[in-house]
Parts: sequence; structure tokens; C-alpha cells
Amino acid sequence: MKWLVKLNLLLLLMSCSAQWHLRKAVRKDPMILQKDTMVVVDTVVSPPVAITDTVTLRQHDTIRLVKDRLKVQLVKVNDTITIDAICDSDTIISIVEVPYEKITYIEKERPIQVVQRWLLYMICILVGYKGVLKLLGHR
Repeated sequence: MKWLVKLNLLLLLMSCSAQWHLRKAVRKDPMILQKDTMVVVDTVVSPPVAITDTVTLRQHDTIRLVKDRLKVQLVKVNDTITIDAICDSDTIISIVEVPYEKITYIEKERPIQVVQRWLLYMICILVGYKGVLKLLGHR
């Protein structure tokens, strides 16, 4: 009975890593590691602007000017000119494409690589220690 519990515990501890699953997914569909583009649409609406001004003259007339979003109306009555200017609201749409990676694959170090690196550090420390002892005149 104990061997069955140990076997189950051993099987649970030896499960597949996330990297193994990622490699398997990449083998099935290599497109998941390619960059994709996200489109961001931003809309800015400017409010309409209206201006009224008065100038005094001695003639009667009405003048209307319309250009794009600007409408100007000059009305002369006796010695008074009324100027109405209206600039309609405007919608500014900017489209920005932002490339991004769907999945970032980071390779982890294997345990043997960690051990090799620490052994190299230890050898460098020992060689340095022996060199310092030799410089100081100790055996």
C-alpha cells in the first residue's frame, strides 16, 4: 500500500512543465508566436463656437458667407451691423495601430546550467584566493 502512495506522489511531482505545453502548442500552430496588431480608434469632438459682434455704419445690407464649417452673416440695419459667426463642431478620428506579441516565450535555465554556473563561480573564487595567498607570501 505504501508503494502505491509513493508512486502516486512521484507521478504528481513529475508533471509536464508549462514550457512543454507551450512547445506543443507552437508545434500545432506556429502563428501564436507572431506579432499581431491592435487598432485603437480615438474620437475627439470639438464643440461649436458662436461669436456675435456689432459695428455701426450708415447703409442697409445682408451678407452671408459659408465656408466649410464657418458660417458668417453680416446684417446692416440703419447704422448698426450685426455679425453672427458660427463654427460648427468637428469630429477628429485618429486611428493608431499598435503591434504587440501574443505570447512572449522565455527560456528558463535547466538545473544543470545553474550547477555549472555556480561551479564556475566557486573555481574563480578559489583561484583568486590562491592568487592572493601567493602574493602575500603564504603557501
